Order: sequence, then C-alpha cells, then structure tokens
Amino acid sequence: MEFSNLTTHITSILTEEEFEEWVVFCWSIWLARNHLIYDKAITESQTIVVRAANVVNSFRADTLQCGTSKSIKPNTPSPGWQSPPSPWYKVNVYATVSSAKGRAGIGVLVRNSTGNVMAASICTMIFSRDKEFVEAVAVHKGLQLVMDIGLAPVIIKSDSLNVVNLISNKIHSRCEVGWLISDIQEVLSSSESSF
Repeated sequence: MEFSNLTTHITSILTEEEFEEWVVFCWSIWLARNHLIYDKAITESQTIVVRAANVVNSFRADTLQCGTSKSIKPNTPSPGWQSPPSPWYKVNVYATVSSAKGRAGIGVLVRNSTGNVMAASICTMIFSRDKEFVEAVAVHKGLQLVMDIGLAPVIIKSDSLNVVNLISNKIHSRCEVGWLISDIQEVLSSSESSF
C-alpha cells in the first residue's frame, strides 16, 4: 500500500487527536531513518516514541497556552512577522541553549511571500559553551533545508546580531564558528540569498 493511500485510510478511522499523534510518530520514524542513512547513527525505538510524544505534548501545550481557537488559521504568521517580496522565501532560524543540560535546540521555519509555511525543521545538538556557534548552526541548517527542497531565492532571518555581522564580514572570528561562517558565506555567494 502506498503511504498516501495509507494516510487517506488512517484519516477516515482516527480522531483528529489520534491522527496528529500518528503523523508525528511517522515523522519520528522518518527522522530516525535519516539519521541511520546519513549519519550512520542508530536511534533506539524508545527514543523514537518519546520524541514523538514530546513533540505532540509540546504542540498541545503551546496551543492551549496561546489560546488557539479553530477560527485562527494555523498557517498565519505572528503579527510582527514581515513577509518577503514575491517570489522570495523567508527562512527564520532560532537557537536556544540549556547550559545545565549541555544541549541546544535549533528551529527553522520557511514561509513564502503570502506567509504560508513551506518547510520546517527542528533538531537538538550538544552545547559546548559557544552560543554563537549554535546560532550559526541554525543558519546553516536553514540554508541546507531550503537547498535540499529547492526553494530560492531566500532571505535568512536570525536574532543573533554577532552571527549576522560575522556572515556579513562586519566582524571576524578565529574561533570554531569561523569555519562554519565561511561555509555559510560560500553557500550564500553561490545562491540568490540574502540576510
């Protein structure tokens, strides 16, 4: 059975809440598969289940906290968001760190000029005391995502002024982040993208 046919069948037998759980579980399996294929890393089955449950619980908590109602379109950008000009795409990147846990989280959200979400990505990584490096990784992940799915031209948006200045050559760094910045600059120079 094709996955699209399975999904159609599943939507007819599950409640909306169960369907959300099923979709996130499939995504978690797909992510583990990609880690195996591309990173040669095996993800424990329990991790797949826990990751899916955490994403669903986080989404539901955020939905309740924000007071989302059915009359609000889930694809509507926040009021402060500014759309890119057509035919550009806007890539918003986010990074957060937990020094206590030694972990960092990265989020990428890609929208078109009408505000529709075209792609999104989240991941975690080990945090090694350099917040700028994590912010630069977020930019790099955003560029990788749009390149992988063929979206161009793009505008990258980051709230890390130091990383933006490093990429724009307004400041320089000899730290580990410098190597990643040069890779980002190379990708930006070979594509129709901007900051």
